[in-house]
This record gives sequence, C-alpha cells and structure tokens, in this order.
Amino acid sequence: MWAPRGTPSDVVAKLNGAVVRALVDPTVSRLLSDLGLEVPSDEQRTPEGLRAFHKSDIEKWWPIIKAANIKAE
Repeated sequence: MWAPRGTPSDVVAKLNGAVVRALVDPTVSRLLSDLGLEVPSDEQRTPEGLRAFHKSDIEKWWPIIKAANIKAE
C-alpha cells in the first residue's frame, strides 16, 4: 500500500498497522494467495521495507524498460 508523499508519519503508522494486522490473518493471507498475489515478507511490511523493495524493483526493471523503448500509454 502506498500513501501520497507528505502523508503524516502517524497516519502512515496507523495505516501500516492495519495492513500488517490484515496480512497476518490466515484467512486474508490465504485469500490473497488464492488470487495469485504474493503476501509481502515481514521485512517488506514496513514503510522502509516497501521503499527498499520498490527501489530495488525500479533498479532491476528500469534498464530493461528503457532498452526496450517501452512507453506508458
């Protein structure tokens, strides 16, 4: 889950807490998995962890996207 830049840290913490509580619920986790979604690891369940994961994916895929001349529609 992402929030707009500048979202107050207490709001981010509250949202993060709600998301983490949902993700550890076995029913929610199973439903997400049944939909083909990956449940984030414990390390990715924090704002910092998501930021690091997102940055890593950008660094991984951006050169490929650029080399293939893929443009947003």
